[in-house]
Amino acid sequence: MKKVAIVTGANAGIGYETALHLAREGYRVVMACRSLDKAKKAHAEMLDKLSKSGASSADVTVLPLDISEPASIQAFVEQFAQQFGQLDLLVNNAGVAAIALARNSVGREMQLATNYLGAFELTGRLLPLFVKTGDARIVNVGSLMHRVGKLELDDFNWEKTPYNEWQSYGRSKVAMMSYTLELNRRLQKSGSNVIALAAHPGFAATNIHANSPALQPKSAFAAWRIKKLEPLIPRPPQAALPIIHAATATTAKGGDYYGPKGLLEVASKKVGKARINPVAKKPELAQRLWALSESMTGVSYLSQP
Repeated sequence: MKKVAIVTGANAGIGYETALHLAREGYRVVMACRSLDKAKKAHAEMLDKLSKSGASSADVTVLPLDISEPASIQAFVEQFAQQFGQLDLLVNNAGVAAIALARNSVGREMQLATNYLGAFELTGRLLPLFVKTGDARIVNVGSLMHRVGKLELDDFNWEKTPYNEWQSYGRSKVAMMSYTLELNRRLQKSGSNVIALAAHPGFAATNIHANSPALQPKSAFAAWRIKKLEPLIPRPPQAALPIIHAATATTAKGGDYYGPKGLLEVASKKVGKARINPVAKKPELAQRLWALSESMTGVSYLSQP
């Protein structure tokens, strides 16, 4: 029986390359995407590539998922459970970077909702569907920016503090890292066969940058400089390597964190262990984060620390 994998945000960039690799490896791949139009186009392109590479029997499905919206998460899980029934691998890849202040339908700040809370809720709702034996994994996609992030849990949702798009992004990513380590610890304690680990792509030329006003050049010189540097920034096939490693390597273990092996973990064709923000390693902070996340999402799982 083929293994089943879900990749969120699989219509472009790192998510697309990860899904493509998994399909080539024989997984039944679910592309969980917010924009069905973009997802269907990416799906057709992927099937064409797979056919040309000799993997014409590849099994790839598109299901709608807006990871920032609780109702969409619940609907996705129900549809997935009905169509597939079980899960071997979840790659929480979907994300946004340094966007202006916005909130989802239940009032959650959008970077927090997309980059962390959505993944927390999706994972919890999918956890009962994971296979009970063999290799089962949850891979959370991180960022170099998590290393400068702070977990301000007293105003986690930016309701009192003046909003800053970069601080918000860093907060969402250090929350994801803290959650990954705590999730793996709780899974181990529960006796589960599922492991949780993370990986980051380093610098990557993906559409996440194009969708962020904060990342657009502010002058002609800045635009010229970016154009000159673009050839040096890894394209998605290379940037996805650490995520693919975390998802498939037999040597990968729960709690691991991978990234490019090069200088400052910015770019490399080799994958190595990545540095973790010490804030993410604090068990008491992780437990507070977990309780707060359960309260904000209304989804509880593995609740005994």
